[in-house]
Amino acid sequence: MSSPIAYILVALTLTSAIIATTFYLAWRYLGGERHTLTWAQSCLAAACQWLCHLLAPWFPSQEAHWVAANAFAVMVVTLGVKGHCERTDCNVLPNTLWPTAFTVFAAVVATTLIWPHVGLQTSLVPAFAAGGFLLSAIIVLRFRDQLSAAEWAVAGALSLVALVQLAASAVALQQGAGGDPVFRELYLHFTFLALPGGYAAVAMFTVFLLASDFSEDMRELAVHDQLTGLLNRRGFGEQGARTYSAACRDGSSVAVIVTDIDRFKEINDGYGHHTGDAAIQHFAKLLLTERRGSDFAARLGGEEFALVLPGTDLSRAIRVAERLRERIAASGMVTSAGELKVTASFGVAALNSDDTCLSDVIVRADRAVYQSKREGRNRVSLDASQLIYVDDEIRTVSA
Repeated sequence: MSSPIAYILVALTLTSAIIATTFYLAWRYLGGERHTLTWAQSCLAAACQWLCHLLAPWFPSQEAHWVAANAFAVMVVTLGVKGHCERTDCNVLPNTLWPTAFTVFAAVVATTLIWPHVGLQTSLVPAFAAGGFLLSAIIVLRFRDQLSAAEWAVAGALSLVALVQLAASAVALQQGAGGDPVFRELYLHFTFLALPGGYAAVAMFTVFLLASDFSEDMRELAVHDQLTGLLNRRGFGEQGARTYSAACRDGSSVAVIVTDIDRFKEINDGYGHHTGDAAIQHFAKLLLTERRGSDFAARLGGEEFALVLPGTDLSRAIRVAERLRERIAASGMVTSAGELKVTASFGVAALNSDDTCLSDVIVRADRAVYQSKREGRNRVSLDASQLIYVDDEIRTVSA
């Protein structure tokens, strides 16, 4: 093997091994996501593929070398697609992915050892790779709600390499059964000039995608409560600021329901913190039963929660709060000590022209919760002296 090609193969082998190690370490120490380990296996297979080419003279025959190298190449593509399926929870392919890969590999073996055909044996795997890379790009783009810059980048790289592989397959096929030396030379030049850079680009952009996912996961952890999955106070503040700005811009209404589990300290003291945590999770699930797509809920701390209803006036918010109160009071929670009844006190407030931020509304709703507590708990209250429309009648609600 000529030195320039050997140097390229050494570089590809080492690069693939390093990226495989990167993915493995990310899987081991940064969340244990299944697709990360799958991509590590794909890159390891790529390292083995390039190593097979590097050690071609050591194989007992050229056919044995070709079959081994193509086995690893098929694994690279299959594991790459599998990783994208796992990342996006795409359940379309897993049942057919490996049978398809095995069929392609069997065709390579047949056209190499049983019915030799140089054009087919060298074009099958590039064609399979083209389909796999293009399919991976489609999975990235179609099975995510909001695409990040990293996802666009990796989809672009996958699509570009798919086109390169398709062109390589077309050139390889032109060799015919006996192997036309002109097209063989063209195929080899094309392969070693275009594919190494393409593979490296896909691998590096996939590392970038992994870093982007990790960054997004960290941000999600920063703004969500780990016990309930609802927004925490920080996330609530960020979403609340956006909601307030939109309401001011559109002139729309916003209502806030603040609620607090009644006698939660007694639950913790009487049943233990484990049951207290279960009660909070139970309460959070019930709180979401009245949520629309634009509404959002948060755990403000301890046993206190908030539900923001954009585009909702005070009258409707009161009805929502009352339905929640009734549902929570009627939904017992099963514990080791038997069924535990949980109730909650509610406070409701709506945005008005004097408010400078959503926090002003939350303060009024929070005061109304304490009014509910003073009046006996398990009820819905308003802040003192609000003039509202309820059931087409003007009423004054005071403490």
